[in-house]
Amino acid sequence: MVAYRETVTSSKIIYEGPIFSVETQDVDLYNGKKAKRDIVRHVPAIGVLAFVDDEHIILEKQWRATISDFILEIPAGKLDQRDFDEPHHAVERELNEELRMAAGSIEKALGFVETVGFSDAYMHLYVARNLTPIEQDQQLPRDLGETMDLVTMSFSEVKSLFDSGKLIDQKTVTAFLYWNHLRG
Repeated sequence: MVAYRETVTSSKIIYEGPIFSVETQDVDLYNGKKAKRDIVRHVPAIGVLAFVDDEHIILEKQWRATISDFILEIPAGKLDQRDFDEPHHAVERELNEELRMAAGSIEKALGFVETVGFSDAYMHLYVARNLTPIEQDQQLPRDLGETMDLVTMSFSEVKSLFDSGKLIDQKTVTAFLYWNHLRG
């Protein structure tokens, strides 16, 4: 089967906020028909698989208004003007803000488009090891309203959540699958 490219005939930003914007497009399809597309344009982000040791990672349990519930997820954050060209700087910042830790080692694992069906949101996944606490006077402020419980979990505990369908955050599922890959 052959895939066909769409041609954008017009586009307009209908919402613009600090984290994302919404663009509506008119497109011509390969068969001569016309269609509309709504696209969420999101700033790139980072996620961190933060290892306590080879068998344990740190997850965050936090309230997410989008699902009206608490969720377990890896530390993550959006890139900003300070680090668009250096995503690992955002990793250092987020580890400080969220975990109150610094990493002795930070490595890029992979990158992925989070929700390609309607958004261009791209996430860089990093692995952080050799974590050490940050002194209180060196801690960066958390985002407004950001609260979380930090939870250290073993591979088998995270695998159990994955196997039972209780690990539902996409970046965290991807991080778990990468961790599983690392284990061979």
